[in-house]
Amino acid sequence: MDGSCKYLYFSRMVHMATPNGWSFQLVSIPLSHHLAGERFVHAPQWSSDLHLIHTIVGHGVLHVGRQRYETTPDVVLAVPIFAYCHWEKTSETPWSMINIHARLFEAGMNPLHEQNLLPIRFRPKGMADIHAGLEQWRADWATSDPGRRAMGAAGVLGLVGGYLTQHGRDAAAPPACPVMSRTRQILQEQASVAFDAKTIAREAGLSVSQLNRRFRASFGESPKTYWQHHRLDLAQSMLTGTPSSISRISETLGFSDINYFSRWFRRQSGMAPSQFRRQHRVM
Repeated sequence: MDGSCKYLYFSRMVHMATPNGWSFQLVSIPLSHHLAGERFVHAPQWSSDLHLIHTIVGHGVLHVGRQRYETTPDVVLAVPIFAYCHWEKTSETPWSMINIHARLFEAGMNPLHEQNLLPIRFRPKGMADIHAGLEQWRADWATSDPGRRAMGAAGVLGLVGGYLTQHGRDAAAPPACPVMSRTRQILQEQASVAFDAKTIAREAGLSVSQLNRRFRASFGESPKTYWQHHRLDLAQSMLTGTPSSISRISETLGFSDINYFSRWFRRQSGMAPSQFRRQHRVM
């Protein structure tokens, strides 16, 4: 991913530091509206970021494994990270949602958003005020005015901080091995190039088998699976959170042509990029 492409993807991100040393990055605040007659049972998502789904009107279901979590205007859903989920809409009523898509880092840039900091489903107080705030912050975020965008991001930061204070749970201890943490960073940075196990293992100072064993022990999956999931997460984020064309997204992620990207995305998610964007704009 060259510098220009990277800038295109991250150009609408606001970074804010908190007094306790945490850093907050607001990636997008997409709004999705599904019509009364629109129905689907398989809108997939895999994420390594923080996604907080606020249903404004209507009803839907998030499936995580064999568990189902209903989303209604009185609850918030925190999409679990590193879990393959899918969405369902079978009701005959409209369904509108606003999603907070963000990242959190501790001092030292330990990625807190890669941990399940919140329960999947929780019920905050004062949802009417929260919905009103989200509408305003989303409007601020959509402008080109830096001051208004900063105000929108600050409002979202306060809301996320409130959720973590009221409903958050202790985060799991970060991986103790700095080599594996660095390897994870390398895999993220190389999401736009072909996976090369030998090169990654050499940078980690390990054999391929040692790398696979130690990475799986730290993160629960192989380096290639993590790389593939992170690449899918980037593709989904760009489809739902940016106006970039599918062709541009394909180029940004390093695919040789849009047809190859479309085939890869369909294998990973079960649907074409255009269908995912239509059905799944908020997830």
